[in-house]
Amino acid sequence: MISIIVPLYNAANYIEKTIETVTAQTHTDWELILVDDLSKDNSVEVVKKCLSELDKETASKIRLIEKPVNEGAAMARNTGLDAATGRYIAFLDADDVWYPHKLEHELMFMNKHDAGFVCSSYQFGDENAVPTGKVVRVPKRLSYKKALSRTIIFTSTVLIDTQKVDKELIRMPNIGSEDTATWWNIMKTGIDIYGLDEQLVIYRRPATSLSSNKGKAIKRIWKLYREVAGLGTIGSMWHILLWALNATSRRILDDGVRRHLESIKRFTVLQLSVFGLIMYTAVYAYAWFKVYYPIINSPFISKDGFNFGPGLKLYFKGHLLILFIYFVILWFMSLNNGSMRIGYLKTKQIAWTQIIALAITNIISFAQISLMRNWIVPPRALILCFIVQVVIALIWTALSGFIYRSVFAPRETLIIYGEDVEDASNIASQFENRSDRFKVMKTMSVDKGVNAVEAECSRWYGCVVLYGVYGSLRDEIVDFCYSHYIRVFVIPRVEDLLMRGFEKMDLWDTPILELKEYTVSWEMRLIKKFTDIFGALFLIIITSPILFIGLIRSKAACGSAIKKDICMSKDGKTFVRHTLADGKFGWSLPMLWDILKGGLSLIGPEPIEEEYHKQLVEKNSRFIYRLRVKPGFTGYAKTYGKSFRNLSDRYDMDEVENILKLDMVYIDEYSIMQDLKLLFGMLDISSIGGRAHEAD
Repeated sequence: MISIIVPLYNAANYIEKTIETVTAQTHTDWELILVDDLSKDNSVEVVKKCLSELDKETASKIRLIEKPVNEGAAMARNTGLDAATGRYIAFLDADDVWYPHKLEHELMFMNKHDAGFVCSSYQFGDENAVPTGKVVRVPKRLSYKKALSRTIIFTSTVLIDTQKVDKELIRMPNIGSEDTATWWNIMKTGIDIYGLDEQLVIYRRPATSLSSNKGKAIKRIWKLYREVAGLGTIGSMWHILLWALNATSRRILDDGVRRHLESIKRFTVLQLSVFGLIMYTAVYAYAWFKVYYPIINSPFISKDGFNFGPGLKLYFKGHLLILFIYFVILWFMSLNNGSMRIGYLKTKQIAWTQIIALAITNIISFAQISLMRNWIVPPRALILCFIVQVVIALIWTALSGFIYRSVFAPRETLIIYGEDVEDASNIASQFENRSDRFKVMKTMSVDKGVNAVEAECSRWYGCVVLYGVYGSLRDEIVDFCYSHYIRVFVIPRVEDLLMRGFEKMDLWDTPILELKEYTVSWEMRLIKKFTDIFGALFLIIITSPILFIGLIRSKAACGSAIKKDICMSKDGKTFVRHTLADGKFGWSLPMLWDILKGGLSLIGPEPIEEEYHKQLVEKNSRFIYRLRVKPGFTGYAKTYGKSFRNLSDRYDMDEVENILKLDMVYIDEYSIMQDLKLLFGMLDISSIGGRAHEAD
């Protein structure tokens, strides 16, 4: 059993909350000893009222000791220590707050290390116990010698095993900083303190608190060095200097990291990305100096022997400019296709997007070198350069992702959900699938009320997720989180996705947002058309053996090689979709011919049958939005495993609407680079694979 000792003096405003944090502990084998040190306010009445409102079993675990005289916090804790019957001792100040897993996690940590004394990290909170973001972390292990220059053990975080630490050593002397004096006395006996680097306590610290007075703090620590540690004047001066340096560096470093964590993350990502770009450029530099510069530097003689003059001669700055141009083009391509978002996107996505950026950059560079030579140069060296770069990209993306995850812990996440509990559970599981970025700590219903939700958001979460919370309620929660510097992720509705297509206009002194009827410009549509034609021809050529085998197989199995379906296309038009009748591997390859006919695009929303589309529109009229662009051979939704063909229930509107949302993201954020990523980088095998689900 754990005996929790709380000294109580004029804490009527806080003690109810403190008692709640004890009764909410996941470890239930405890006793709570409240020692009132002759409070002048109504602290005792508040405690008695709390006890009367608790159930009988919980109330029986709480004792209130009223002292006849006021002797200070140290003597009050000693009174509680005398009354304690548990093996383990935990101290809690009357105005501090514990997180629910505090006792459970510390006890597990103590048993793991066979320790007699453990403490945890903690957060600073304001007068309402709302975390301010400042965190004090503890070292893994602290000896007496190291403890003399680091007063970081906070009383409300400790847990002591009386079978390994003599109970008399836990008694506190009646001096200033009695808690630090006690820890030093314990460690003098050779007992080290083990630190659990997990934030389990909120230290309620109003701006006028005693510990905020630096002058008094220095006087107290000086007295401890002289009277408790027994140090001389020189030794005390030396240790107080170390104490001041540690406190200052901790404040500068911790505060700097805390305030600029996102900037540090982005700078780290930039460093990792730039280092990768430098490696790719270095490989290109080898090909340039070894192969291509000797070519453009040599005399230019045609095949029929005509001499066009000497080659191009470059000096150091010229070579530097060539490499700089390559680096800038690669940077631009990487920046625009997301391959510099290490730690944010999955490693697989980063690798593919980097390969695409490298391919485009090398093609541009090949054209550049050919222009410099005034003739097409041999591509072999650049192809080999690209292969080496791809190998480096695969290794570096995996390594840089590992570095990022090792340095930055996943965000501790709170999920606030609306009415649908089951959907909230599904969302939680999806966030947990990205354990490198998110650690779901709690899900909470918005039915608890706005005040309860805002109070929970104010605690220790790294981010808050809103799902199924709409209207003014969502606006209020988002506004609260924004004002308190809390990161928010919102699961959007289709209307929210439409808002992303707005463009800002400045007509007068009020901002106006314009939502155009066409989100894809005419020049983009023209480029997409050419891409569709040449891409389809290329894929038809390289997949023709698979299609030929599929036609024979399908004819033998079904009596008909091709299945025809009337499907919806752009602006409500229809087209005939051709697929293999047996629905097995390569089933979608005949659709490549539909691209040449104009009914399909290479990339776009998944084509669905006319009758099925009409039924979906009847259930949700917003499905008509999918027809703003042509359907595609593959698409954005398919890269996330979302397909109408894979649904066990084609009329599960929640699942169907998820596909619609992904389609709307694709439409509103259309770009040629995105099409290239989807086609070459993230093309799902299901685009040409077998039938995952036979539609009714």
